[in-house]
Amino acid sequence: MLISLSEATKMKAHVSPATKHIFAIKTLDKLPGLFQPHRYLYHCARCKWSFVVNDGRSGAITAVDGDANPLSEDEARRRVATFALGPCPALQVLNFAPVPIQTSNGNGAHRVDHVRRFIPRANHLLRDWAS
Repeated sequence: MLISLSEATKMKAHVSPATKHIFAIKTLDKLPGLFQPHRYLYHCARCKWSFVVNDGRSGAITAVDGDANPLSEDEARRRVATFALGPCPALQVLNFAPVPIQTSNGNGAHRVDHVRRFIPRANHLLRDWAS
């Protein structure tokens, strides 16, 4: 499935820059013909998704699997929608609310409670180490 970069940008809502893909880019062969653009393989270091850019025409993006075979249309559309602005699926865990930690006595505790209890001990250890 081919989709242009402008179409992918329109499909995506505004997302934080921290959730974008981090790409390693490889130059592929040039398509036969005069004035054909170079093709590039974009591979996300976080989620391991791959995209071929300029595949068939300038600005076209094709989502591919690990063996550089095009994906099914539904899956390709879903992946290409994240190409320009994210979010990278490896960072989807950031979208979930924190889960309370279950303590041994059955009461729920939050991570903040554990940090508050740890800070005085950490300060004491640092003072002992510094002296």
